[in-house]
Amino acid sequence: MKAPRFWNERGLLAWLLYPASLIYGRLSLSRFKKPARYKARLPVICIGNLVAGGAGKTPMALALGETAVSIGLSPIFLTRGFGGAQEGPLLVDPTKHVSADVGDEALLLARIAPTIVAQDRVEGARQAEELAKTREGAIVIMDDGFQNPYLFKDLNLVVVDAQQSIGNGFVMPAGPLRAPLVPQVRRADQFVVVGKGDRGPRLRQLAAQLGKASNHAYIKPARCHLIGGTRVFAFCGIGQPAKFYRTVEALELDIVDSRDFADHHPYTNGEAHEILAKAEEQNLTIVTTAKDHVRLIGIGEAAATLARKTHIIDVKMQFDDATFPRRVLEQAQRKYSRR
Repeated sequence: MKAPRFWNERGLLAWLLYPASLIYGRLSLSRFKKPARYKARLPVICIGNLVAGGAGKTPMALALGETAVSIGLSPIFLTRGFGGAQEGPLLVDPTKHVSADVGDEALLLARIAPTIVAQDRVEGARQAEELAKTREGAIVIMDDGFQNPYLFKDLNLVVVDAQQSIGNGFVMPAGPLRAPLVPQVRRADQFVVVGKGDRGPRLRQLAAQLGKASNHAYIKPARCHLIGGTRVFAFCGIGQPAKFYRTVEALELDIVDSRDFADHHPYTNGEAHEILAKAEEQNLTIVTTAKDHVRLIGIGEAAATLARKTHIIDVKMQFDDATFPRRVLEQAQRKYSRR
């Protein structure tokens, strides 16, 4: 889905939906109060967000995974596999599975470390335990699942977009919050505000008032083989398309035409053909995100052609405090050892 515009303001439609949001909020809080039914025999870090939509969870998970590998740990990613047909628990095999099987995020994570797709996070954690028997220093990194109460987390790391932040501050469907704000903030251990925006500092202030540490990071282009000034057709299906377009512009590429889709959009050959035709008509180079690129694989001829002709704009999470990822990993290990 695409986040509706009224989620950013307290207009008429938001207030009309406000009674429904109170009911949704109560249901969400009732889930929060449920005790975890399973504690994994491994440290578990959960990377989540407060709202529906993209905040940078997967880049954060990748950053933690890469840091874990660099210091001799063995990360195991655990994800729901949103957009994939497999319920799991399933160990992702990038040579066999496509996005329609396991979702786009799982394929990206699997490039860094073993990745388990499981709609039931407890069963996924149990499979991670089996996998950990042959790995020294295993640690589970969950991409999403902050609101899921069933698996115990040693550390909850919440990622917040500095521009979107909490939107209008209402719970769904009147606003973007997945649950009432203050209980969510209390549930978190650490916050990372990503990017520039006037709403980020206010959330960091609230976190500080509730005794929660917060840090700041940016999503930066990791690599691009195109020279500045290249005229491009940019397309994406992510939670906040504007973030991708800002990244493209930061590389000094000239966005002549673009098309955005809903988050995790399953591309069709017809859509691939339309993008190819528009780019060819205007003599444009095609660019997209890594998440979108993996969703073009295994669909058909037009999508395969689009995948070959498209340049991937990769991104990485960069922190104001470069030691932050390592400190998060160490904190999770310490909390696990004190269980």
